[in-house]
Parts: sequence; structure tokens; C-alpha cells
Amino acid sequence: MFNKTILALAALGGWMALSSCSKDPDPVDPPVVTGSYVVAIRDVGSAKSTDYLLQTTSITSGTLSVAGKGIEQSGSRTYVQAGKTIFSIGGSGTNQGTPTAVGYVLDASNKLVQKGSFTFDKYFDVPTAIDNNTLAGIQIPRTAAENRSATFYTANATSATLTSQVKSSLAPLFKDDLVWPSGMKVRDNKAYVSYYLQNRTNQQTTNTDTAYVAIYTYPAFTLEKIIKDVRTGPAGASNSSNGLIKTENGDLYTVASSGYTFSQRTKPSGFLRIKNGETAFDPSYFFNLDEISNNRKIYYCQYLGNGLVLAELGRFPTVNGQWAYEDVNLSVVIIDLNAKTVKEVSGGIPAHAGQGGITLSVPVENGKTYLPVTSYTDGTYIWEIDIATATAKQGAKVDAKYVTGIFKL
Repeated sequence: MFNKTILALAALGGWMALSSCSKDPDPVDPPVVTGSYVVAIRDVGSAKSTDYLLQTTSITSGTLSVAGKGIEQSGSRTYVQAGKTIFSIGGSGTNQGTPTAVGYVLDASNKLVQKGSFTFDKYFDVPTAIDNNTLAGIQIPRTAAENRSATFYTANATSATLTSQVKSSLAPLFKDDLVWPSGMKVRDNKAYVSYYLQNRTNQQTTNTDTAYVAIYTYPAFTLEKIIKDVRTGPAGASNSSNGLIKTENGDLYTVASSGYTFSQRTKPSGFLRIKNGETAFDPSYFFNLDEISNNRKIYYCQYLGNGLVLAELGRFPTVNGQWAYEDVNLSVVIIDLNAKTVKEVSGGIPAHAGQGGITLSVPVENGKTYLPVTSYTDGTYIWEIDIATATAKQGAKVDAKYVTGIFKL
């Protein structure tokens, strides 16, 4: 709040200097920003990047800027919504702030406020909304000595408090490589976790000929079995939470990019299915994305409902014969898991780079979704996409480098 004493003295000084001026009115507090949309914005500076949560009434027009607004975050964070709570999650990595998950909600006056928070040891990988009341995540150790066990976290989304942490063995998943989760979904009291393998010495991914899913009991997180399929490579990618999709009827799909963050490609990209009620891959279903996407790969995707998936596709450049970890020249499509089709989104979305990672979340409402795009010439805009027609129109401009999440409360 403004310091009224200082401003009153300033006003008195002005009256003494200019006797013809009337007394300045008492200052007022700056307007409270309200609105049901919250945009996670990453402002990249010369020394470091800073994250903000910006509340707004519209994402379809105007300019969104964190100048003098927004809630500053500690470091570069990951964001996920569970029910009516947005979680800002940091870890022990470079510029990630601290190992905390901070929950934000709208208060009675429709203002974004902190609800609660909890800490964890080091990491909170694959943050996942199990339902409207539960957030879950996995801590995967980064060192060889620690890589034989994982910690499964669950939290109450309403109060933003940690409710349980359970250690479970990783050793059966693979003996030598580091195990990295890429997605988690829960159904029928079981937690399905997709993962890939990375060499613990040189970080290469030499095991790219198989899709892996570990099945645990839930909420005890006791490992029950591991299922594999050789029709695609591993599901998901580094820093990804979208290696698994769960549809309305309970079917699960693995999402194999077969490229992004991997050092090689040995199998087609595409989708496999684990039918509701089953704990094995469905041998009758294989959606070979390579065959109909002109060999483009998935960098980012999010399930929209009714079997439809929003995705950004691109081709992976190579460096010295290895796949480069770059998200460049992306295009936007809508994938139909049932019809096994890919529909290009029309309307002028330019070729673009990714939004600083692939943990992006976007809202779906009234038959539309909203995707942030940073073009190579025009900066960052939020594009409104009509899901049924796969058409887009340009929305609000964002006065920052990246948008790492868009949420509707």
C-alpha cells in the first residue's frame, strides 16, 4: 500500500509552491487484478530467467505483461492444475528455486492467492493430477548409487499439503541404466508409469526399441508388473509428463515421440493402447504416426477429450549423426486416436520453437483450446483453436519469451 504520510507531505509541498493548485486527493491502492485465467510466464533476462503467475480476464485479446503485476516465482518452475488449485513446483536443479510445491487458488474476491505449500527431498517428477483432489509425483534419484528406489508423493490439492510419500524399488525396471519416468495415470487402484532408460555414464539412450510401462498398486505404490511392447520406442521424453494419455472410457495410450531428447531413433513414433480393465498392451491397436505425419515427431501433446489430442510436430535435426535436443520449426495438429488421423490446424499459426520445455498445460473449454506460440519474428501470442474444425485465430500477445502454462480456475 502507498505510504500516505509521505504522499501527504509531497502534496503539501506542491501546494506551497503553487498556491493556485488545490490539494491533491488521497492516493488509492492500485487495482486488484482479477479474472479466472492464470498464465505462467517465463521472462528471460540477460543473467537469468524469472517465472510469474499472471491473472487475467482474457487470453484472446490485448497484451499480457508481468510489468508491475504477477506473482513472482523462485526460479524456473513446473506448473500443473489439480481441481481448483494451480501448483508451482520447483526442484534441486539449476535455477529451479527450492524443492517446494506451492498451491494457488482464487479467494472470495476472485484474487489469486497462495493456499498452501509443501516441501520434498529433491525432485517432483511427472507431476500429475490424479483427480480433482489429488496431486501425485515421483522422485527419481539422479545418481547411480541412489537409482534403486523411487519416492512416490501424493498431496491434497484442496489444502496444498503433502499426504504421503512411499519408497518403492526401481531395480526390477532395469539393472544398469538410469530409469526416467515420463507419465503417470491411475485407474482401478493401479498406477501406470511410462518410462525410458538412459546410460548412467554418458546419458545416451541406447534402449529405444521398446515401450515400457511399470504398473504399481495405488495408493501403496507396490510394483506389480512391467509390460513392454516393441512396436514403438519408449513413451514420453525428458522433463515430460505426457508419456501416457487416459481417455474418458478408461483406456490408456502411450505416446512415443521416438526422437525428442533421445540420442537415436530405432522405432516408429506413435501410440499403443492398454484397454480399460487390462494390464497388457492391446495387440490389435497400433497407431503408426510416422506413416501419416510425413515423418514428423511429437514434441508436445495434450489430451483434449473425445479421443482427440493437440500436438506440436517437428523434425529432429542431427548433430554428428545424433539426434539434437532442439524443438524448432514446429507445426500444430489435432490427432484422432480412434480414427488414426492427423489434421493440420489452419488459420496462420507460424512455424515456431517450443515454449521452453514440454511440460506445458493448456485449457480446454467450450470446444476450444489455447496454445502459446513464439514465432521467429513476431514474438509470443496465445492462439485460440477450435477443436472440431481445427482452425485457429490469434489471441492475446504476451510480452515475454515463454508461456509455460495456461489455466482456467
